Amino acid sequence: MIKKMREMAPTIMIVILVTFVIGTIFFNWGMNAGGPKNKYSTAGSINGKEIPLSRFDQHVNVERQRLQEQRGGGEVPQAQYQMVPRQVWEQQVQSILTQEILNKMKISASADEVFEYIKRNPIPGVDTASIFQTNGVFDTSKYVNFLNDPANYDHYPWLTSVESYARESAVPAQKLEKILNAGAIPSKAEIAWEATMTNSKVKYEYARVNLYALDVDTNKTSDEELLKYYKANPDSFKSEAQANLYFAKFPKVATAADERELVNQLNEIRTRVEQSTNPGEAFTNEARLESDDEGSAPNGGDLGFFGRGQMVLPFEIAAFGTDSGKVSNPVRTQYGYHIIYVEGKTGKDSTARVKARHILKKLAPSAETFEMLSDRADSLVALVDEKNKLPLAIKNFPGVEFDSTGFYAKGALIPKIGYLSGAGQLAFGSSDRKYTVERLENNDAYYVVAVKETTKKGIAPFESVKERIRTTIIDSVRKQMAKEYMDSVKQKLSDTSSLVAIKDSDPKVFSGVTDTISVNGYVPGIGNDTKVSAIAFVTPLNKISNVIEFDGTYYLVKLIYVNKAPEIDWNSDGVKTVKEELKMRTIQRLYYGWFQSYRNKAKIESNVDELYLD
Repeated sequence: MIKKMREMAPTIMIVILVTFVIGTIFFNWGMNAGGPKNKYSTAGSINGKEIPLSRFDQHVNVERQRLQEQRGGGEVPQAQYQMVPRQVWEQQVQSILTQEILNKMKISASADEVFEYIKRNPIPGVDTASIFQTNGVFDTSKYVNFLNDPANYDHYPWLTSVESYARESAVPAQKLEKILNAGAIPSKAEIAWEATMTNSKVKYEYARVNLYALDVDTNKTSDEELLKYYKANPDSFKSEAQANLYFAKFPKVATAADERELVNQLNEIRTRVEQSTNPGEAFTNEARLESDDEGSAPNGGDLGFFGRGQMVLPFEIAAFGTDSGKVSNPVRTQYGYHIIYVEGKTGKDSTARVKARHILKKLAPSAETFEMLSDRADSLVALVDEKNKLPLAIKNFPGVEFDSTGFYAKGALIPKIGYLSGAGQLAFGSSDRKYTVERLENNDAYYVVAVKETTKKGIAPFESVKERIRTTIIDSVRKQMAKEYMDSVKQKLSDTSSLVAIKDSDPKVFSGVTDTISVNGYVPGIGNDTKVSAIAFVTPLNKISNVIEFDGTYYLVKLIYVNKAPEIDWNSDGVKTVKEELKMRTIQRLYYGWFQSYRNKAKIESNVDELYLD
């Protein structure tokens, strides 16, 4: 019995995996009593199809668990963790809309097509199941025989689920892809142009305006001008609900006492090693147990041989300054505190090398420090009441950082803070919320947070978008100034002028020269496959181009070398590669345009932001 269970263990895992895959597409999850508790019973609806909240929340939990497993069980960054509900929602929108299209187009799958799909696409884990192996290797014939036995479809429910998935989704989706791909044939002219840009080589000088060196007249960004722009462009300031929060920050950083304790711990380890009969073995064992260096700890802290310049300087000085067979004093680097056991040395002067092991202790706040910071934050919260608002109460805590976030939309990362669990409910929760100030925390700090002001969905108040308007006007004015400035620079140049030299006499201009590159290659500071390089390619040799507008600023280029591609060999591997790359880009563009067009017409109502504010 035990042997049979072991043989079937991979199959059991397959059942779990298939349940997840099918659940992702068709919402076949069980109920989840641990889901969000609130007024909503659904995560939203997509063209009238409601997504049960309990099932959606289970999918969110599965995805979050998967993220954690990908990090080896380590902590997932809070911002990434918080993005999961939105990502799951987008998956569901795409899945349901795609299924709608398949149904409308009456794209179906025959029994033979389904069987062929399952045969050619065994789900992950099948190849490791012992019942499908011969001499430890996946045996396709055993898998096919398994699929051919009708009794297995009654005995193994997961197989029926896979068959259903292939029939209703996977095979029709492949057919849809082929339909879309049929129109993704690049023209001969497109292939010729791309091949020419790839195989032609250029080198050119360039000059571009430094936008931020152009001073904008302050009269153009006066409050009067900003208000005039605001009134003239109301649709530009439509916004979801926004909030501006006060916050006091208590950073989670180690104290001097934490640092002393860490050094004491390393000195105790050092003493134990030195008092042992076999210091090398003792250090190795200590490193496995005590070191925070995840890379070397499993190997007993082994760093092998290294020379000068290979380690950070404080570590290098300590290692080369410690005798063989000895342990260094604790040494601090940007990674924390180390002790180093020197196993041996070779060479001298420039050829000197050290073979060493180390134990790293990362400098982090102790439990006592966390408790002290938490208590300080709580004591600030206790001082706040209706008369003594947070801006007044903070005066009792000199040295504590106090600021406001500025306005931000619901669901966005909080300016100056980042992700902060609980802030969403505080800022955007129900109007009858009990607390006006709360102590919250993230990985960086404890925060005492209060709502300074909020705005409702609609046209954002002028004050909340004032700085955004200022930036918009400054950018617009600077761009016009940049065009005029580059026109004036061009007028002063002749074809014998060097664009590279301009930067030496004009601080308002960046200039340089490229390496010899493909026309569609990458140029540092300019980009990949750019309009600038394309214009340089068609500019006469040693002539300065007209002014080029690109990426918000203006350029001049001067072609100094060109090697144009030979006549195209349509049967060459290079041209075939270009054709395939163009085809893939065309497919992606067609699919995106097709799906977005369908999505824009769909009626999609989401409660996700409300449900997962924190």
